Amino acid sequence: MKKLSIVMLVPGMVWAQDHCVLQDRVVSRSEVVIAERSPIRRDVVPYFNGKRKCMVDFRVRIDQDWHTAIGDHVWDGHRPESEACAIAVARAEDAVRQRIGSSQTASERILVCRDQPALQPLRNTVVGTVGDLGQFRPHPDRLDRFWHNGTQCKWFVENTFIQQRMRQFQGIICEIQDSKWVVVDKF
Repeated sequence: MKKLSIVMLVPGMVWAQDHCVLQDRVVSRSEVVIAERSPIRRDVVPYFNGKRKCMVDFRVRIDQDWHTAIGDHVWDGHRPESEACAIAVARAEDAVRQRIGSSQTASERILVCRDQPALQPLRNTVVGTVGDLGQFRPHPDRLDRFWHNGTQCKWFVENTFIQQRMRQFQGIICEIQDSKWVVVDKF
C-alpha cells in the first residue's frame, strides 16, 4: 500500500511544479501609536563647521509599555532652535515606532495553483507553435521588438534537456491575430 501512495504523490508533485506558485509575504505592523510622552529633555550644542545640533531624549508609552526615544538634528544655525528640535523629536518617535513595529511581523505563505493553458510556459516548441507572449521566455540580450515583413517580432530562448544535458535554443516569434505569437525560427 505504501508504494501505491508514493506513486500517486509523484504525478501530483509534477503537476504542482508546473501549475502552482508559492507566494511569501511578510507584513510588519506599523500601527504603533504613541499614547503618552514624558517631558522632553533637549540639549542644543555647537557642532562641526559652525553648525548646531539639537539632541532630545524622552520616554513614550505605547500600549502599556514605556520606551526610550532618542533623536538629534544638525542644522546650520539660521533656523530657530524650536524647528530643529521638533525635527529631532519626530526622528526619535519614528525610531521608536520602527523598533517596536518591526517586532510585530506576520508571515503568510499562499500556494496559488492554476490550470489555465494560456498561463503555462511553452516547452519543446517547433516552428509553427502558437502561444501567448507570456508563454515564451524573453531573450536576455535581445529584449526589443522589431518589425519583419510588416509584422512585429521578438527573440526568445528555450531551455531543453537532450540526453540528460541542458541545451538552450533561441528563436524568433512574430505576432499574429488575436494577440497570439507564432514561432517562425528556432536554432
